[in-house]
Amino acid sequence: MLTFNDLLALEDVEVASVRLVRHQDSRLKPGRLYEAWRNDRDAFESYQSVQGMDKFRVGGSIAGFVATEAQKTVFVGLYRVESVDRCPPGSTDALLKHDTSGHFRYQLALREELSQYIDRLVIEWGAGTRSWVQLATNQPKAILEIADQFEPRFPGFRDFVRPLEDIPMLPNGWQQVLRSVKGIYLLVDLESGDQYVGSAKGAESLFGRWMEYAINGHGGNLGLRRAASRGARRYQVSVLEVVDENTPDATIEQIESHWKNKLLSRKFGLNAN
Repeated sequence: MLTFNDLLALEDVEVASVRLVRHQDSRLKPGRLYEAWRNDRDAFESYQSVQGMDKFRVGGSIAGFVATEAQKTVFVGLYRVESVDRCPPGSTDALLKHDTSGHFRYQLALREELSQYIDRLVIEWGAGTRSWVQLATNQPKAILEIADQFEPRFPGFRDFVRPLEDIPMLPNGWQQVLRSVKGIYLLVDLESGDQYVGSAKGAESLFGRWMEYAINGHGGNLGLRRAASRGARRYQVSVLEVVDENTPDATIEQIESHWKNKLLSRKFGLNAN
């Protein structure tokens, strides 16, 4: 059985100097950290470098792993711990936006060793997922997979449901799928339950339209602007129906109107027309 420690030894990395770190935060939805690592590396690196307890040893290294939505433990890099200080007052976490004043802040440098396995190597972490920092010498983790590149499978349009704020962080493959289609979608206010039916037509794609909402919260829509006037809103987005890219805009508008009638989103929701 090939273990992660075997790879460290093959790369002449002193196993005793390495701590294994598995990132999975119950305050974030499953897979969110992996999405951040793939699509917002600076935010992930900042998240990883700030800890509430003194977990990393200066002069040693950490082997970073991230739990995916499917709970696979994927290798994201070997880092040297160069120094540590404390976060100044008023500091906030890059992903959680929580106050991190006084937390330990490490200077981490990505090492070249094992770089060929980043986003490809999957290990068996074991049952002790609560123990998210472990000494490599005590934990010879079995290697389950070395893939060409790991990315969670797109769930399909019927099962796609995500908070709107997560759209910029979706895996690249998912973004490409959503960029390739037009269709009808549903936004649901996560606090009030109000619904908004919209469509992506013309030169837009589902992904492009959703990005407009993610950027300004309303995408220029009157009903969503009114909702935003009551304070920042959080929406869940899903796909009601996809159409062929050659479908005329007039036909897409008819399908959109059908869904508005079906869901009563004009009478009880956020659709103004």
